[in-house]
Amino acid sequence: MPAHLTSDDAERPPADWARMLRRGVRRRCPRCGGGDLFRTWWSIRDRCPRCGLLFAREPGYFTGVYLVNFSVVLAVLFVEVMGFAVLLANRPDASVLPPLLVGLAVAVVMPIVFYPFARTIWSALDLAMTPMELDEILDAVVADDEPDDDESDDDAPSVP
Repeated sequence: MPAHLTSDDAERPPADWARMLRRGVRRRCPRCGGGDLFRTWWSIRDRCPRCGLLFAREPGYFTGVYLVNFSVVLAVLFVEVMGFAVLLANRPDASVLPPLLVGLAVAVVMPIVFYPFARTIWSALDLAMTPMELDEILDAVVADDEPDDDESDDDAPSVP
């Protein structure tokens, strides 16, 4: 059973949007603020180790992650292009190469660096838009503390 959960959690109102988004930006669970959500940079645990929130709430759930990641990268590239437009207005002879190289670096590196943040931000947005239903809360309360796939030792002999 996840730490600190009781049946009273079914009656407690969820956190507000701003708090859930702040938690998501910090790579924390949007429901409880708990950490240690990622096995690796690319892989999130199935449930929050603290509150039991199931991250993939339905099939195809993390498609929204790509939308968040894509949106942030496009926003940064838009700011760069607008900055270059201002630079060209002041210096018409400015070279295109530096902004092009910066844009290429942003387009390649930023999605990789921002990916885990996009996952928790998407979880926060989804939880804010679709609060947990009673059955999800109860599932979180009774979630087993099964070891993650990467933490189990398949080479160890089984004990009868």
